[in-house]
Amino acid sequence: AEVSTQSTGWYDVSGEMILPETKSIAQALSQRLSDTPSTFFRDSVTGEDVVTELDCLLYGHLNAIFMSKLPNYRMKRALGVHPRLILFCKHMENAHGMKKHGNW
Repeated sequence: AEVSTQSTGWYDVSGEMILPETKSIAQALSQRLSDTPSTFFRDSVTGEDVVTELDCLLYGHLNAIFMSKLPNYRMKRALGVHPRLILFCKHMENAHGMKKHGNW
C-alpha cells in the first residue's frame, strides 16, 4: 500500500521541526556505535560483524544526506558532528562492499 507524507503526518513538517529530532536520533545512534569500525551487531561465536537491515538502512540514509547537494547543510552538519556515524559509513564501504559515493 502506498503511504504518503500527508497520511503519516510529515507533509507540513518544516526543516526547523525536523532538525532537533535529527540531532537526537544522531546522538542515540552515535552512542550505540563504538569507536572501532563495526556494524550494530557482532556474531556471538565468531565476533565478526553481522550486517543487518538496520545497518543497510542507516548507511543508505546517511549516504543520501552526506553525499547530496542539499539547499542548506544544517542536517549534514548536525550529523557530521558525530564521528562514529562517519566511521560507520566508511566501514560499511570498506569492509562490506557498499559502493563508495564520495569523500566522508
